[in-house]
Amino acid sequence: MKVRINLTREEYDYLINNLLKNHKEILSKLEFSDNKENSINVLLEEDTAFIIRELSSDEVGLHFDKNYEPTEVGWILEHFIDKFYFDER
Repeated sequence: MKVRINLTREEYDYLINNLLKNHKEILSKLEFSDNKENSINVLLEEDTAFIIRELSSDEVGLHFDKNYEPTEVGWILEHFIDKFYFDER
């Protein structure tokens, strides 16, 4: 089943240019469309969302400052972990 996720422009840029930079096979499964609220909608299968969530989880631990607070990238990755989660009911 396909799901729609709304990303900010900053989240979109990080997803495309960093997190999925070396994962063209995943990137090719995503459909993007502009949203009127100056954001981007992503349409994807739940299993692809799970992979993005796992990649974000693997990466997020590298993006905390000396006070154990998430950096800007850390916040984006934490948002991905939340946004790309779907409860299987």
